[in-house]
Amino acid sequence: MSEEPTREDYWEGSPLQMVLGLDPYGIEEIIIEFDTGDEEVLKPQMREEFGSYELWEAATYLGALSRQLGG
Repeated sequence: MSEEPTREDYWEGSPLQMVLGLDPYGIEEIIIEFDTGDEEVLKPQMREEFGSYELWEAATYLGALSRQLGG
């Protein structure tokens, strides 16, 4: 029986920090937490883990979302 992941098991940071050694493989979900307490969970559509194209699309979505919320 596997344990539920705790908050310490998750990486928090920016995509720019990925060059410091974060392995982009094995990402199963992306959680966006808003200041209001709401959250949005992005999950891959075809597999259990994100592929490179899906990560690119998620980054595009995050860019559009940040522009919408920031301006």
